[in-house]
Amino acid sequence: MTMKSRKIEVEAATADALEAQAAARGISVSELLADFVLADSSPPDLEALRAAGRGPWAPEILAEDARRLAEFPKTREGVPWGEIKAWMQSWGTENELPPPKPRAALSCCSKQSLSAS
Repeated sequence: MTMKSRKIEVEAATADALEAQAAARGISVSELLADFVLADSSPPDLEALRAAGRGPWAPEILAEDARRLAEFPKTREGVPWGEIKAWMQSWGTENELPPPKPRAALSCCSKQSLSAS
């Protein structure tokens, strides 16, 4: 496959900085610039959200998490990791999923399941 290329002029200092960053990452300047373009459409900077106390780190969200964690020994309600992972991976995308709903945990070793076998 042939690649169509274009020449873009930048100041020498900018070119030096781009070449240094690309070399540090072991990639070409073209690949570095492509990464920069993709970064504009990537999920939000989670560290910045944490530092600002927003998103999943907002005080009301953390309080709700603490309440649910304290309640867990009584309710045994939770969400399977696969659902949590899918939800987190959707953050900041066009198809962001709603938070999964907690439900009672299934017990593989309850008296009912043992007596049914």
